[in-house]
Amino acid sequence: MFWTPSIAPAAVGYAVPIPGGDTAARHIDADDLTVIGTQDGLMYVRLATGALLVLDAKSLQRPIGILVPLDKHWGARIDILKALRAQLLYRKRSPPPLTSQQRRRIQLALRTLDARRDRASYQTIARQLFGAEAVSREHWKTSSLKAQITRLSGHGTHLTTKGYRFLLLGRGPTGRSKPRK
Repeated sequence: MFWTPSIAPAAVGYAVPIPGGDTAARHIDADDLTVIGTQDGLMYVRLATGALLVLDAKSLQRPIGILVPLDKHWGARIDILKALRAQLLYRKRSPPPLTSQQRRRIQLALRTLDARRDRASYQTIARQLFGAEAVSREHWKTSSLKAQITRLSGHGTHLTTKGYRFLLLGRGPTGRSKPRK
């Protein structure tokens, strides 16, 4: 399944040829993209910048524009398109919507949630994530790792129930548009 604007408004835009062929507009160089799939005559591509676009193959050699639906996600779409414009026109990379620490925490939270769904104990999960030696350094009942696994489990539950929607809108897992500093 491919991400579509209705599912991930901050990740995908429709690239369309500009009527009249405005030569000042940017076209997409085939070297700058990786095709990740095709469906219904459209190509789903990942640009070298990391952005995902939906386009017709005939659009590649023509100046393009991005079609933006006027819907409740307009703000998120415009924010991501501003970053895409800077990347395409000026080769400026915008900071990722998540810091490396946030990405790591999400990974650990989802691994913890998967293990809990497989009925693993918190102590078993801690051994897998942090190593048996780290777990054995403290008494388990009062261990900081036990508290961390508990928080990770709660965060994983939050992400899978509603937090993922914030990620698809280009925001952090708590709904903030930019990471904390």
